[in-house]
Amino acid sequence: MYRHIVLQLTLSVLVTGCGSPEVTINMASMDDDTLLEKMSDIAFQKMDAADDVLSKVDEPYRTVAIIYAAQGVIDNGGLVYFFENDWPRTPPYSIYADAYERIDRLEAAQAIRDAAASFGVKNPEKDIDSRRQYIENHYNEDEFEVDGWNDCVCGDEQVWSNLATWVRHYSAE
Repeated sequence: MYRHIVLQLTLSVLVTGCGSPEVTINMASMDDDTLLEKMSDIAFQKMDAADDVLSKVDEPYRTVAIIYAAQGVIDNGGLVYFFENDWPRTPPYSIYADAYERIDRLEAAQAIRDAAASFGVKNPEKDIDSRRQYIENHYNEDEFEVDGWNDCVCGDEQVWSNLATWVRHYSAE
Protein backbone atom coordinates (compact mmCIF):
# COMPACT_ATOMS: atom_id res chain seq x y z
CA MET A 1 0.00 0.00 0.00
CA TYR A 2 1.37 3.36 -0.97
CA ARG A 3 1.38 6.09 1.58
CA HIS A 4 0.79 9.56 0.19
CA ILE A 5 2.25 12.45 2.06
CA VAL A 6 0.21 15.59 1.81
CA LEU A 7 1.63 18.87 2.97
CA GLN A 8 -0.78 21.56 4.02
CA LEU A 9 0.59 24.97 3.19
CA THR A 10 -1.08 28.13 4.28
CA LEU A 11 -0.35 31.30 2.36
CA SER A 12 -1.23 34.60 3.92
CA VAL A 13 -3.21 36.84 1.66
CA LEU A 14 -3.79 40.36 2.82
CA VAL A 15 -6.98 41.14 0.94
CA THR A 16 -9.86 42.86 2.69
CA GLY A 17 -12.65 40.42 3.33
CA CYS A 18 -10.66 37.33 2.36
CA GLY A 19 -9.29 34.72 4.69
CA SER A 20 -6.05 32.86 4.18
CA PRO A 21 -6.51 30.24 1.47
CA GLU A 22 -5.23 26.74 1.99
CA VAL A 23 -3.04 25.22 -0.66
CA THR A 24 -2.60 21.45 -0.63
CA ILE A 25 0.40 19.94 -2.29
CA ASN A 26 0.46 16.21 -2.85
CA MET A 27 4.21 15.75 -2.65
CA ALA A 28 4.06 12.05 -3.46
CA SER A 29 2.90 12.80 -6.98
CA MET A 30 5.55 15.45 -7.71
CA ASP A 31 9.01 15.11 -9.09
CA ASP A 32 11.79 16.84 -7.18
CA ASP A 33 12.03 19.83 -9.53
CA THR A 34 8.31 20.61 -9.32
CA LEU A 35 8.29 20.20 -5.54
CA LEU A 36 11.29 22.48 -5.07
CA GLU A 37 9.90 25.07 -7.46
CA LYS A 38 6.66 25.26 -5.48
CA MET A 39 8.43 25.24 -2.11
CA SER A 40 10.94 27.90 -3.17
CA ASP A 41 8.16 30.18 -4.44
CA ILE A 42 6.45 29.94 -1.06
CA ALA A 43 9.74 30.26 0.83
CA PHE A 44 10.67 33.49 -0.93
CA GLN A 45 7.17 34.91 -0.43
CA LYS A 46 7.61 34.21 3.27
CA MET A 47 11.08 35.78 3.24
CA ASP A 48 9.67 38.92 1.59
CA ALA A 49 6.87 39.10 4.16
CA ALA A 50 9.48 38.72 6.94
CA ASP A 51 11.68 41.46 5.45
CA ASP A 52 14.47 38.89 4.98
CA VAL A 53 14.65 38.09 8.70
CA LEU A 54 15.37 34.36 8.67
CA SER A 55 14.27 33.81 12.26
CA LYS A 56 10.76 34.92 11.29
CA VAL A 57 10.42 32.18 8.66
CA ASP A 58 9.45 28.69 9.81
CA GLU A 59 10.85 25.42 8.58
CA PRO A 60 10.90 23.94 6.02
CA TYR A 61 10.76 27.27 4.18
CA ARG A 62 13.79 28.75 5.96
CA THR A 63 16.05 25.91 4.87
CA VAL A 64 14.65 25.98 1.34
CA ALA A 65 15.29 29.74 1.08
CA ILE A 66 18.81 29.45 2.51
CA ILE A 67 19.82 26.60 0.20
CA TYR A 68 18.26 28.20 -2.88
CA ALA A 69 19.98 31.52 -2.25
CA ALA A 70 23.36 30.04 -1.37
CA GLN A 71 23.47 27.36 -4.04
CA GLY A 72 22.37 29.79 -6.74
CA VAL A 73 25.28 32.09 -5.95
CA ILE A 74 27.78 29.26 -5.45
CA ASP A 75 26.80 27.57 -8.72
CA ASN A 76 27.53 30.83 -10.53
CA GLY A 77 30.94 31.51 -9.05
CA GLY A 78 31.91 29.12 -6.33
CA LEU A 79 32.67 30.07 -2.78
CA VAL A 80 34.36 33.25 -4.04
CA TYR A 81 30.98 34.64 -5.16
CA PHE A 82 29.39 33.42 -1.95
CA PHE A 83 31.85 35.32 0.25
CA GLU A 84 32.77 38.38 -1.80
CA ASN A 85 29.52 40.28 -1.15
CA ASP A 86 27.31 40.79 1.85
CA TRP A 87 24.12 38.80 2.31
CA PRO A 88 20.92 40.62 3.33
CA ARG A 89 21.11 41.41 7.05
CA THR A 90 24.58 39.77 7.19
CA PRO A 91 23.61 36.52 8.96
CA PRO A 92 26.43 34.39 10.34
CA TYR A 93 27.84 31.96 7.80
CA SER A 94 26.94 29.14 10.19
CA ILE A 95 23.27 29.44 9.13
CA TYR A 96 24.28 28.38 5.62
CA ALA A 97 26.50 25.55 6.86
CA ASP A 98 23.74 24.41 9.22
CA ALA A 99 21.24 24.33 6.34
CA TYR A 100 23.58 22.15 4.27
CA GLU A 101 24.00 19.86 7.27
CA ARG A 102 20.22 19.56 7.64
CA ILE A 103 19.97 18.26 4.08
CA ASP A 104 22.92 15.90 4.64
CA ARG A 105 25.46 17.71 2.44
CA LEU A 106 28.12 17.50 5.13
CA GLU A 107 31.12 18.17 2.88
CA ALA A 108 29.47 21.35 1.62
CA ALA A 109 28.71 22.46 5.17
CA GLN A 110 32.31 21.88 6.21
CA ALA A 111 33.63 23.69 3.12
CA ILE A 112 31.61 26.79 4.08
CA ARG A 113 32.75 26.59 7.71
CA ASP A 114 36.41 26.16 6.73
CA ALA A 115 36.34 28.98 4.19
CA ALA A 116 34.64 31.32 6.69
CA ALA A 117 37.28 30.45 9.30
CA SER A 118 40.10 31.13 6.84
CA PHE A 119 39.42 34.87 6.94
CA GLY A 120 40.87 34.98 10.45
CA VAL A 121 38.34 37.45 11.84
CA LYS A 122 35.67 36.82 14.46
CA ASN A 123 32.61 37.71 12.37
CA PRO A 124 33.68 37.54 8.73
CA GLU A 125 30.12 38.11 7.51
CA LYS A 126 30.39 41.65 8.90
CA ASP A 127 33.82 42.46 7.45
CA ILE A 128 33.60 42.64 3.66
CA ASP A 129 36.98 44.37 3.35
CA SER A 130 38.82 41.56 5.15
CA ARG A 131 37.02 38.94 3.08
CA ARG A 132 37.80 40.64 -0.21
CA GLN A 133 41.43 41.20 0.76
CA TYR A 134 41.84 37.55 1.75
CA ILE A 135 40.24 36.37 -1.49
CA GLU A 136 42.46 38.67 -3.55
CA ASN A 137 45.62 37.53 -1.74
CA HIS A 138 44.81 33.81 -2.01
CA TYR A 139 43.05 33.55 -5.35
CA ASN A 140 44.61 30.99 -7.70
CA GLU A 141 44.00 32.23 -11.24
CA ASP A 142 45.01 28.89 -12.76
CA GLU A 143 42.40 26.99 -10.72
CA PHE A 144 39.79 29.79 -10.54
CA GLU A 145 39.45 29.34 -6.79
CA VAL A 146 40.94 30.37 -3.48
CA ASP A 147 43.87 28.21 -2.37
CA GLY A 148 42.90 25.91 0.48
CA TRP A 149 39.15 26.14 -0.10
CA ASN A 150 37.15 23.06 -1.00
CA ASP A 151 34.79 24.26 -3.74
CA CYS A 152 32.87 20.97 -3.75
CA VAL A 153 29.60 22.86 -3.38
CA CYS A 154 29.83 24.49 -6.82
CA GLY A 155 27.79 22.48 -9.30
CA ASP A 156 26.77 19.90 -6.70
CA GLU A 157 23.53 18.53 -8.18
CA GLN A 158 23.06 16.25 -5.17
CA VAL A 159 22.10 19.35 -3.17
CA TRP A 160 18.76 19.53 -4.99
CA SER A 161 17.76 15.90 -4.55
CA ASN A 162 18.83 16.00 -0.91
CA LEU A 163 16.80 19.17 -0.37
CA ALA A 164 13.72 17.56 -1.93
CA THR A 165 14.16 14.45 0.23
CA TRP A 166 14.61 16.60 3.33
CA VAL A 167 11.45 18.63 2.54
CA ARG A 168 9.45 15.42 2.14
CA HIS A 169 10.76 13.95 5.40
CA TYR A 170 10.44 17.22 7.32
CA SER A 171 6.87 17.68 6.16
CA ALA A 172 5.94 14.11 7.08
CA GLU A 173 6.95 14.63 10.71
